[in-house]
Amino acid sequence: MASSVKAARRSHAERSASTRSKVLAAARDILCTQGYSGATMSVIRDATGMSLGAIQHQFPTKAKLMASVVEEFSNHRIRIYAEAIRRGRTPREAMENLIDANLDVISMPEAAASLEVTLARRNDPELDKEVEPRARRFDRHVLRWGNCILRAAGISNDSHTQSIQLLSNAVTRGLIVEYIRNPDKAAIKRASNIWKAQMLTLLFGPE
Repeated sequence: MASSVKAARRSHAERSASTRSKVLAAARDILCTQGYSGATMSVIRDATGMSLGAIQHQFPTKAKLMASVVEEFSNHRIRIYAEAIRRGRTPREAMENLIDANLDVISMPEAAASLEVTLARRNDPELDKEVEPRARRFDRHVLRWGNCILRAAGISNDSHTQSIQLLSNAVTRGLIVEYIRNPDKAAIKRASNIWKAQMLTLLFGPE
């Protein structure tokens, strides 16, 4: 009897995880193709074929659902970045691996979806409240890794370095927009490689 209850509980947990995964995937795809305003709960409901009640059981509000989309992508990026940094044998190589990993993930639909949510935070206090702590955790991870790499290379985190990091963030967001609107992905890749070379030179000097 106990084992059958345990199995039923596992089955319920699996169903819940499946529902969450399906809703998050639908929300991500709609954000990417239709933007934040188009990603209404009713549109997501129709895309999943679920009832609104089933979706709201997992995500009571649109803000919570959108924040979860951002969090899922952030967690994915953290895993990719951590592995990329570990493969670096020198600080410069670790940074190059990190930049390469970043340039790879910004071409994903999840990057466009996350950017849509980030922009929508400006005019949606409820969304901003949900997303802010999750985004802050991700930013702390990336900032800590970047600072560790630079310290290992003997580079101080001064205003010059911080300006380079700010510029890198701006270029990253700009490239996400290009992936959304520009059909020439090869051209974006070439531009990304030019930026990577410039970034490494700005931080470490010529090879």
